[in-house]
Amino acid sequence: MKKYKLLLSSLFITFLITACASSSDDDDLAESPANDLPPVNYLALGASDAFGIGAEPITRGYVYRIKDGFEDRGRRVSLLNLGIPTADIPAIKKTAQKALKRDVVYDLVTIWTGANDLIGGGNVNEFEEDLEGILSRLRSKSNAFIVIMNLPDLTQIKKFREDPDKHVTVERVTAFNQAITRQANKYKVPIVDFFKAAPGDMLVSKKDGFHPNNDGHQKIADLYLQIILPQFGL
Repeated sequence: MKKYKLLLSSLFITFLITACASSSDDDDLAESPANDLPPVNYLALGASDAFGIGAEPITRGYVYRIKDGFEDRGRRVSLLNLGIPTADIPAIKKTAQKALKRDVVYDLVTIWTGANDLIGGGNVNEFEEDLEGILSRLRSKSNAFIVIMNLPDLTQIKKFREDPDKHVTVERVTAFNQAITRQANKYKVPIVDFFKAAPGDMLVSKKDGFHPNNDGHQKIADLYLQIILPQFGL
């Protein structure tokens, strides 16, 4: 089953990289001195949340709202969204490797990973090893500004309050977040602290009780943009 899942992820990655890179339409941007600058090449790595699941439509997901945050300020963006539904960190690691083989100089990379590994009973040490591999490769192969987000307290989300899971505990959430913090500090990557910004049920989709709804995706985008925009002088 794991090999089958990885095969599907690999096929999905190839499809996304070859077909889903998108750039902004200059005609949609207000005239601004920022338009004289080259577009920001933005690579988004993650799972279903990055893909836009929970948002209606999915193009209102947080990755697209980060893009909007630039374009609202007159800065063009070329986006490659490699959020893969159900992806765990091995799949995201493979995604990053393939993306870095493209003839593109990335300016911005956002990462959100760990939830699927935690829920699936993944080993935190193996998770940390793969995360280090991703950050190490990004650092060695690009000069992009990288930002990563940690995990919220999943035990407080409706899905797991109503149907507790033995893998979803405060202790495991803490351990995964500590792994994210160690590797982020090692590679000097800023962290969006979503654990402190507890999402609450008002920010969670009523359809599945797990993924962010439109307000949740906006909250995530705002947290990322607070760190990202000053880096780009916006």
